[in-house]
Amino acid sequence: MTYTCEDCGFLFCRVGAVKECPSCEKPHIRPATEEETGRLEKLLEQGKPTLQIKEEQTL
Repeated sequence: MTYTCEDCGFLFCRVGAVKECPSCEKPHIRPATEEETGRLEKLLEQGKPTLQIKEEQTL
């Protein structure tokens, strides 16, 4: 499943339940939207292992 952190904007994939962001370690995570999941998949295909994005930023 793909998640996003509402504090730092970090997108990440994990299997099973997640309680905190692996980047900032805050508990404000939620399932990623289809758009966010698509962005992460595109970057992973390009060989970029991580993506940090805030709402006001675009790729």
